Amino acid sequence: MGEESSCVLFRQGESISSGEMNFCISQRVREKRKSYESYGFERSQEEAFATFFDLAQEYTAIESLYQICASVAKEFLNLESRIYTIEPKSSLLELVCTSSEGLVAPEERRSHRAVAVEEPFEAEESWFFPIRGNQALVDRLPFLGQRSILGLFEVFPKDGIDEHKKFFLEKFTNRIGYNLHQKLLVQQNLDHIRFINQLVSDIEHNVITPNLYYKLFLIRLKKLLGNYRAIEELVQKHAGASSEGKLPGEAAKRLQETNRELQKEMSALSQHYEHTSLFLETLMRKDHFEKGTYVLRKQSCNFRTEIIRPLNERYGAHFERKGIALDDRMENVPDEQVTLFVDKGLISQVFDNFFSNALKYAEQVDEEGRPARRFSLNRQILPDAFGEDKPGVRFDFFTTGAPLTPEEAARVFEEGFRAGVIAAEGKGHGLHFVKNVVEIHGGTVGCEPQASGNLFYLVLPFQK
Repeated sequence: MGEESSCVLFRQGESISSGEMNFCISQRVREKRKSYESYGFERSQEEAFATFFDLAQEYTAIESLYQICASVAKEFLNLESRIYTIEPKSSLLELVCTSSEGLVAPEERRSHRAVAVEEPFEAEESWFFPIRGNQALVDRLPFLGQRSILGLFEVFPKDGIDEHKKFFLEKFTNRIGYNLHQKLLVQQNLDHIRFINQLVSDIEHNVITPNLYYKLFLIRLKKLLGNYRAIEELVQKHAGASSEGKLPGEAAKRLQETNRELQKEMSALSQHYEHTSLFLETLMRKDHFEKGTYVLRKQSCNFRTEIIRPLNERYGAHFERKGIALDDRMENVPDEQVTLFVDKGLISQVFDNFFSNALKYAEQVDEEGRPARRFSLNRQILPDAFGEDKPGVRFDFFTTGAPLTPEEAARVFEEGFRAGVIAAEGKGHGLHFVKNVVEIHGGTVGCEPQASGNLFYLVLPFQK
């Protein structure tokens, strides 16, 4: 293991303040300085360290690191070497590089009889040193399990290795391990990114494009419903002209009721299709994954007709079933000359998050002596929201229930945070998504606890 330190827990990722981190780093620098003074390395050994670190940064490939290790040992210590690393799939050691032959081709690598060990050992004509990774990051490489051993560094002939060189090689191998661990993590992340990009292409090809066929199904269904309506009218006409009993009249009534229900289901299906398609196509854009952030496709948007009303229609029945009164005050706000250029798909999902949260968390409270469970929306113009003569539009979302504490309100948009009053549900991601999307649009978010609930708001810039 590396040198023990009182700051080891900090290196493993504990949440600490910047002041504590500064103290910790300063302490580690002092510890390292004392350690190197006590090592008593020769000039050539110090130059070996410097050469290794310089070249390990200059060459980024893992294979290059193997060659650097072998070359440094040969050039500065006049020792031959072999490098073995753990193969992720088999978890067995395999020979990857030698100082005499260079890299072993991947297709020629075979599991080796050498065994990964925790301490240096000698065998036949060689010394073997364990290549240790960073214990704090061992969980990032699943194939390691709970151990941090990445491989073995074999150095020979052992007759050329006295105690002083052995000590140097232990320290040198530790540096190999930390560098190798970092490069393995980088490679793993690059592989993940390539996979994600491929996955997005697959989703676009196999999900989003076929999803357009649903639009054709809906068009055909609408046409069939029109034919059904025509049949209903014929039956009604026949029922009015017939005096031979009530069967035609009863049939007309049942046709009318069935047609009404089909139209209702058709409308709900169409709304769900539009909603799902918009969200799916927005979130799965290839640009997001290539750039590593949300890439906006802004367009002029009428919030009332294109975002709020569709959500009112989608959630209205759900609110009614749960006894939540929907108070859409935006319907009474006049349409000022406001132009909002936003990514409609992303902003729609921002608003959907507030509707969804209201459905989950709205509670009955006492308002002016009367029980109430409601969700309300409002909008107002802020002339100087983003500085002098830089207006913004503020959207308010109020839900009745237990108010958050000031501390919770300040943190509620953090990733993974769940306030005590809502801890039973959710993963603490929705509001973080809201904050992220609004801020990418140049806006701000906030939460203002009220006596009978919580008011969340967002402010977006607009052009006059």
